[in-house]
Amino acid sequence: MTIRNIFKLHILIIVCLVVSSQLALAAGIKERMKQRLPVIADLKAKGIIGEDNKGYLGFITDTRAQEGVIAADNKDRKMIYTHFAKQQNTSLEVVEKVQAKRKAERAKPGEFFQNPDGSWHKK
Repeated sequence: MTIRNIFKLHILIIVCLVVSSQLALAAGIKERMKQRLPVIADLKAKGIIGEDNKGYLGFITDTRAQEGVIAADNKDRKMIYTHFAKQQNTSLEVVEKVQAKRKAERAKPGEFFQNPDGSWHKK
């Protein structure tokens, strides 16, 4: 085996490791978000949280129920949005605005979403 072939093999191994680690990370985020979904759905139904104008969960009331769950979900969302921004060669802010609009459109009747001006509305 030549040095050039060994170098190519090392590059291939590195690429495979990076791809597999990204897939594992994505699977981990998806699983964590699925586990939090019942709590988030309940808080949305109670009018405690809603989708803010940056694509994250925000508190509507002074009640800070399950604050750790909300913070964890927002952290995972930011990781996903950052990945999308890099993939699409755009800024995080653009991805956040697109996601906020999408989540507001998908809100269920009775759930809250935040307009770009910062005001909260019930769908």
